[in-house]
Amino acid sequence: MKIHRIFTLPSGDSAVEIRLVPLKGDGRPASEVFEAQTMFFRETPEGHVQDYHNAPRRQLIFITSGLLELETSQGKRFIIRPGDILFTEDFEGKGHITRSLRDVRGFFHVIVPDSFNVSDWPLVSNGQVA
Repeated sequence: MKIHRIFTLPSGDSAVEIRLVPLKGDGRPASEVFEAQTMFFRETPEGHVQDYHNAPRRQLIFITSGLLELETSQGKRFIIRPGDILFTEDFEGKGHITRSLRDVRGFFHVIVPDSFNVSDWPLVSNGQVA
């Protein structure tokens, strides 16, 4: 299971890296249990573009329908599909752009505390390949 993490580089640019969720156990591996604060659901129509913006909070975003394009401030683009997970923590800097490419984009946000940290999870991609 992978998470697309969007964060701010020291230069102020946004970046995306893909991390692997650490799972343990045989048969039905699971992660450790994490605390969450609140959650909400949202739909965004096809064609919607949200120009450069920053994440308002630390949150996991689970895509349930539609197709999302995520663009960093350096112009790198990532396609996010149903079943993919985003972790947003680019609170400062230049921000990122989101585009709803196909169908209504359904997703739900789970707000996580500051103690939630994916930086030590195995790195799958540093954003060089989407």
